[in-house]
Amino acid sequence: MSYERITKPEGYLYHYTKRDNLDNILQDGHIRRMGDIECWFSTSLEDILTLMHQTVMMEGKPYYGLGGVLKHYPAFVPEDYVILKLEPRFQSGDWVRWNQEFPPSAPPELLAAGQVFSSLKVGFRGDLKFREHPEIIEVAPLILEQALQQNLTM
Repeated sequence: MSYERITKPEGYLYHYTKRDNLDNILQDGHIRRMGDIECWFSTSLEDILTLMHQTVMMEGKPYYGLGGVLKHYPAFVPEDYVILKLEPRFQSGDWVRWNQEFPPSAPPELLAAGQVFSSLKVGFRGDLKFREHPEIIEVAPLILEQALQQNLTM
């Protein structure tokens, strides 16, 4: 994987978290890195939902955790998650994009999927402080709304 420095995103950022973490996040006033170098965000609600669909909503899907340990996503319970719509406070630090790397022999459709996945999120090197009172968005109703819209378009 490779990191690319980017300019600070403008406007609001979206961050998903388990509901159990919400009180501590609101009390601290910042998103912590949780053992990683960066904390991760999306620049739109649509992107954060797409990211969730491709990660935490993929029950049983393997992924590599911190330290390269192979893990599997547990069962996804929408009521256990919230999305924070927050406005970063001024602070110095680097903004990055993580670009998925593939071997040269990777098929073009895999390369394209990796590029789309990498574009869904931006990282801040450090713990990101945010302005008070971020909007808390419940995930369960959003997932239900998406499912209903998909059924209507079929």
